[in-house]
Amino acid sequence: MALLLLACSGGASDESSAVAAQGYPPMDSAGLDAYLAEHTGKPAILFFWTTWCPSCKQQIPEMEQLRAARGDEVTVFSVSLDEKVEALDAFFKGRERTLPVFFGDQVLAARFDVEAIPTLVVFDAQGKLVMSRPGVFPLPMLQALTDKLVAR
Repeated sequence: MALLLLACSGGASDESSAVAAQGYPPMDSAGLDAYLAEHTGKPAILFFWTTWCPSCKQQIPEMEQLRAARGDEVTVFSVSLDEKVEALDAFFKGRERTLPVFFGDQVLAARFDVEAIPTLVVFDAQGKLVMSRPGVFPLPMLQALTDKLVAR
């Protein structure tokens, strides 16, 4: 799917404040850099997704399980490319959410050439980009990836 279909507006500061208040802080490129700097010393796995994507819905439990099992060794988080935060509210209504979810923008997605969702973006412990690939990654594959990242 074209990134243009997934793009969400950068939004004004009032909109950003409203998004953060609802539990989905906005994340742009500078925000990601700050987040990775905050978590230096641990590899990070970022998952780009949308609420309407069937493959993304399949990937979310895998990411939550990885975070539960290996969160002490790797930072696991997600960035939604939904157009409106209300989609996230509806998606998570009545569900326990253990995975950190940020509300992303088109510029951040373009930084990693996200042209399809879901897309997994992996960083080493120093925040250097290791991989950016679309597709669904089963838990055993994510665990093997985590093993390689931690061993570096």
